[in-house]
Amino acid sequence: MPKILIIEDDEKLREELKIFLNKNGYKATTLTTFDNTIQDILQTNPDLILLDINLPNTDGEYICKEIRKQSNMPIIIVTSRDNELDELLSINNGADHYITKPFNPLELIARVKSAYRRYTKYNEAI
Repeated sequence: MPKILIIEDDEKLREELKIFLNKNGYKATTLTTFDNTIQDILQTNPDLILLDINLPNTDGEYICKEIRKQSNMPIIIVTSRDNELDELLSINNGADHYITKPFNPLELIARVKSAYRRYTKYNEAI
């Protein structure tokens, strides 16, 4: 069962995502504080990250870039920022997918499956 870490400051959305993912065959956990986010991610060692860009005390773009330096775990940006520049920046910083809020939950599951499938095939090939 793939482990997904949700990094989202909107408590309601964070909990809805956790419940939805757990009901769909994933083990979802969340971060509720954002003071040591990069260290928390690396300690948790998830199989995939759902990452918001707008976070208190930190920036999702920076987190994405720093995690990518140390890990090839899939990163899916889930954000309210819906302009092409933010999407390009996220992809250039190492994000695998970029989803804008509000989103279709079935699209989220499809992107999670896609990113996780590529990640596991890549790791099997190494």
